[in-house]
Amino acid sequence: MTVNTYPGKLIVLEGLDGSGQTTQAQLLVKWFQDKRGQLAYYTKEPSDGPVGAILKLVLSHRLTSPTDKREHRPLDPATMALAFAADRADHLHHEIVPKLRDGVHVISDRYYLSSLAYQSIDLEYKWIREINQHALGPDLTFFFDVPPPICVKRMQSQRWHVELYEDLHMLEKVRRNYQECIRQLQLAGEKIEAVDGSQPVAEVHSIVVNRTKQLLRAFAAANDGTRSRVSEEQLALIMGTEPLTESEIASHQEG
Repeated sequence: MTVNTYPGKLIVLEGLDGSGQTTQAQLLVKWFQDKRGQLAYYTKEPSDGPVGAILKLVLSHRLTSPTDKREHRPLDPATMALAFAADRADHLHHEIVPKLRDGVHVISDRYYLSSLAYQSIDLEYKWIREINQHALGPDLTFFFDVPPPICVKRMQSQRWHVELYEDLHMLEKVRRNYQECIRQLQLAGEKIEAVDGSQPVAEVHSIVVNRTKQLLRAFAAANDGTRSRVSEEQLALIMGTEPLTESEIASHQEG
């Protein structure tokens, strides 16, 4: 993985389906824009690019045979892993890197940790890392750890269909894989924060904001060793900005 040297920071939110990572990613973008007045960009994987579009069809069981439109044709695990890696390369080139280069913070709903956790169920972890070796490393990753039964209950109340990887037995496997992959990446020096995602949304958001502020404070300090007046003002702004209120969160969710 390559190190991010762009002015914008790449923050990734991960978790099982139903863990709340999408909600928290969108709230973090809203916090940046409403509270800090900074540019932040929400994105997700699979992306909206051409390969991502195919992956969405696969995940929703809608990829069909050209000869029989009623026949679902799942991809084999290796093809899935390569497709996710290809989508990520396209995502980086067309969306993520241009934003980071312009100083925009990118908040990504899933990234290569998802590939490592989900695809290593059937494939070797080492190979999946290799096909993602040129991906840009996140500046910070959040993993929302939620027991699979809670995830399933949340999905059943929010969706009318179930996607690939979303049954309870599979989620138990993926959760164990996430925990092991996180351990491996942390040993390699990646900053990954595990958060209890079963807490109320506002409490989880507060944790995410506080960890993000620590990241931005460290970044500001590292890039201004003289602690000039400008950097002091930036640090004061970072540390003095509160998370979104419960009413602001509720307004966002209703909207």
